[in-house]
Amino acid sequence: MRHHTRTTLLLLLLLIGVIALPLIPEASAQADRLDWAARIAEMDRALARGETTAVTAAWREAYVAAHASRGWPGMLAVGNAALRAARATGTPEVFEPRARRAYLTALLRARRQASRDGVLAVGEAFGRLGDRDAERLAKAAAAKLAIRAEADARRRAGAL
Repeated sequence: MRHHTRTTLLLLLLLIGVIALPLIPEASAQADRLDWAARIAEMDRALARGETTAVTAAWREAYVAAHASRGWPGMLAVGNAALRAARATGTPEVFEPRARRAYLTALLRARRQASRDGVLAVGEAFGRLGDRDAERLAKAAAAKLAIRAEADARRRAGAL
C-alpha cells in the first residue's frame, strides 16, 4: 500500500511538471525583458541625478540581463543606453566600446533569428556610433535576409 501511494504521488508530480514546464520559458523570457528594461530605466534615473557610479552599476546590470535574455532587442537597448551614458558622463572612451560590443551581440542574434528588422535597427545604431563599415555590413546582411525570405515565400507559394 505504501509503495502504491509513493508511486501515485510521484506520477502526480511528474504530470504537474509536464503541464507546467511549457509555461516556464515564456514567463522567464518576459521576466528577462522586464529586468533589462528596468535596469536601463534605473540607469536613466541615475543619469538625471548625475550619479556616475550608479549609472555604471545599472548599465552593467542591464547588460547582464539583456545578455541572459538571448534576444537582440535587449542588447540593442543596452547599446543605446551606453551611448546615452557616454554623452551624459563625458566618458565616451568607457561607454562607446561597450555600446559597440552590445551592438555586435545584437547583430549576431538578429541574424541568427533571421530578423531583418533587427539587423536593420542594429545597422542604424552602428551608424549613430559612427561605424560606417559595420552599418554597411548590417545593411548587406538585411538585404540577404530579405532575398532569402522572398525565395522562401515563392517556394511556399509554388507548393500550393
